[in-house]
Amino acid sequence: PRSAIIRLMLDLAEEMDIAVIEDAAYQSLRFDGDAIPPILALEAERKNGDLEACRTIYCGSFSKTLSPGLRVGWVCAAMPVISQLVLMKQAADLHSATLNQIAVASVAEQHFDSHIDTIRSAYRARRDAMLEALHAHMPEGVSWTKPEGGMFIWVTLPDTLDGADLLKQSLESERVAFVPGHAFFADGSGRNTLRLSYSTSTEGKIAEGIERLGQLITRALNG
Repeated sequence: PRSAIIRLMLDLAEEMDIAVIEDAAYQSLRFDGDAIPPILALEAERKNGDLEACRTIYCGSFSKTLSPGLRVGWVCAAMPVISQLVLMKQAADLHSATLNQIAVASVAEQHFDSHIDTIRSAYRARRDAMLEALHAHMPEGVSWTKPEGGMFIWVTLPDTLDGADLLKQSLESERVAFVPGHAFFADGSGRNTLRLSYSTSTEGKIAEGIERLGQLITRALNG
């Protein structure tokens, strides 16, 4: 179970005296299944609610929820960690745009929950459209995940196909873009994987794009 894995990870972090970096950019975009508590919340529970005793650094972002262009995020962690992060940020870019921060704060205070409900519904419908299209058009030997949130579906191709090579062909002949999965593997594997995004396309475009991609993969397997 996830909770057991997290407990083991936190135990290991304590033993090695290292931080746990929690990337929670998609935490608010869960539209199926039970809510999953953040790692920081589970660690705080172990530490009797004392955030200052936690080593998890929770990194959130408004770029996936309110406005991609403003690029505003936040960090929740113990104060000594925050103090060091402030110094690091000042050295990197001096300061995030004040107007951007004011705009995000104002919108988040007034509309965040209702806006999240809207985009969750939209992403659920687009995910369902992509899953339906994958089922209809992908050849035998191709598998994919069924995400309970977020913006992406992970596709695994037969071992004979390379995602990067397939992308070149897809852009030239099908005008369908995706992210080859190889870049997400630290050990150099995953060349037969793809990441498909359903976040910005309509359901009709998703269906057409997956049909084109399925035809390309079928040709590649038969060729």
